[in-house]
Amino acid sequence: MTRQITVTAHYSRDADTVFAEAIHFSEMVDAMKGIARYEGLPDDVVREGETYVVDITLFGVMKNPGHTMFVELLDRDARVIQSREHNAQVKRWDHTLSIQPSGTGCIWTDKIVIEADRMEWFTARFAAYVYTRRHRHREAASLDTVVRRL
Repeated sequence: MTRQITVTAHYSRDADTVFAEAIHFSEMVDAMKGIARYEGLPDDVVREGETYVVDITLFGVMKNPGHTMFVELLDRDARVIQSREHNAQVKRWDHTLSIQPSGTGCIWTDKIVIEADRMEWFTARFAAYVYTRRHRHREAASLDTVVRRL
């Protein structure tokens, strides 16, 4: 079974500025403090066509080595990033990040499609928690999170 998580966050900041920050791995690392530690992640910006292999430690104890992230698309003009990710526990973790203007601010949408042989429900709920928590850390003005089966 496959699940889709959609997290929509509203920010009072300009879409171009928010996207310029979002393409830096350091921004994600900062937003994940207290949840995850990444080993092997470059201190750089996301690059289209690149594959990044990192070891992730969740909550300081749950090790997830060899998480592979392939950046399929980085469209700066459209403010969209699409990655194809996987690891030993998760067969498919496709993430599309989109930041679009809205009124005086912007809407950041994360769509994640997850396919996991074991504990897919838990993995989807954990992903929803992680992405929602990232936006709380970034001080989103409002949030909406939906998890559904595909």
